[in-house]
Amino acid sequence: MVAAKVDRIIVAMVASCLSPQEIADRAGVSVNVVYRVRRGYLVKLERFGKVCRALGIDPEQYIDYSGLEQRGGKKE
Repeated sequence: MVAAKVDRIIVAMVASCLSPQEIADRAGVSVNVVYRVRRGYLVKLERFGKVCRALGIDPEQYIDYSGLEQRGGKKE
């Protein structure tokens, strides 16, 4: 599971000019996943990747590794 860098993901969402529902539809995930990503909550890797792909961004640039370490996760 991974968490997003909140400030960077919000900028990407705003730049996309898409609503959370439109992002979810493009990504093939629920709108709740989009909200979880936007809030920096942990989400499954594949769902995070789908949201990033829908936004046209590189997931590696948006993963909050420091947040993962604080939560006891590992940087892979």
